[in-house]
Amino acid sequence: MLCIGPSLRAVCGCISAVLIGGLASLMTFPAAAENAILAQTQNTPPASNCRKLSVGGADGWEPITYIRDDGQQTGLAIDILQDYANRHDLKLDLNLDIPWTRAIQMLSKGELDVIAGAYFTHERDQVHFYSAPFANDDIMVFQRNDNRFPVVELSDLIGYDGARPQGGSYGDYIDRFAEQRLNMIFSPTGNRIFDVLMNGRVDYVMLGRFDGLTNIYRDNLIDDIIVVEPPIDSNKVHFMFSRKSPCMGHVRNLNILIEQLAEDGTLDQWTENHLLDVSEGAS
Repeated sequence: MLCIGPSLRAVCGCISAVLIGGLASLMTFPAAAENAILAQTQNTPPASNCRKLSVGGADGWEPITYIRDDGQQTGLAIDILQDYANRHDLKLDLNLDIPWTRAIQMLSKGELDVIAGAYFTHERDQVHFYSAPFANDDIMVFQRNDNRFPVVELSDLIGYDGARPQGGSYGDYIDRFAEQRLNMIFSPTGNRIFDVLMNGRVDYVMLGRFDGLTNIYRDNLIDDIIVVEPPIDSNKVHFMFSRKSPCMGHVRNLNILIEQLAEDGTLDQWTENHLLDVSEGAS
């Protein structure tokens, strides 16, 4: 269901509750994947040569990473990295203003140390190096209120025109199905992706739940756009490190910190803070 309350603060409380509910599953990350991450970290070089983390990420992926109107780069992923950096005497070099596709290329070359938030794909896993997950993100279909059609699974989108953000992945399952069977454009409009829905160019937009809902409330589209339940899929969100980075040796301790922050409720609180921050900026 779409959470609608008497104020943006109430709405964000609803959204936060959905995300916080998913955080409990972080501690039940599939054993095979967890063991693979731990095995990789045991073989990583020492992090003694790492004194600065150069960080890329997606602008406008609230509450994971985003840039405020005043230019501050922030989000749940940045909070985690800043907390870790403070504990280990590291400096953060934030670069959320670098476009996503270019940031991924820079990560591959070792020009960035880490992407602050990415879904897992097997293709990326062959090139980059994942941390344990720190959040969950439902993948949703958004439609115009005056052009609804039922969607329960991906096959229900066959025959319709859709849009998704340029350069991003929604995991192996959705990416493969979309490439083979769906008619989707990759929109470069970022936070304005709903423009192509409102002007009738596409029938739906596929976005992460929180990203999409934030855009709806920020752009006053509550009466115009709906989110279709249930989710098409749900992806865990990880940090993605460059295999050429001297900072890979920090991943094991970063994983421990993520677990601690999830267990003591800190991730819950930081998430809600960012959702409220975004809502107040939109009001």
